[in-house]
Amino acid sequence: MGSTKALVTCLLVIIFAVMLSNHNVLASEIEKVSYDNCRHLCSDTYGWFECMNDCEAAGFINGGQCASPSPKDPLKCCCQK
Repeated sequence: MGSTKALVTCLLVIIFAVMLSNHNVLASEIEKVSYDNCRHLCSDTYGWFECMNDCEAAGFINGGQCASPSPKDPLKCCCQK
């Protein structure tokens, strides 16, 4: 009984580790931002919604988001191809 319990515990840990590593890979793919087409500065009145709409109106299929290549730089509306 003790070896069965240890085997099941190890199996669950392995399954959890695989699921977690796949989630991290997907998250890192989603967070990539292109800074090639950054336009307006984002602010309280010009946020992600306005940015997304402006980029879609300009023909960018994936819209846009407020982003910055460095924490020191201000957020700009970056349209995504």
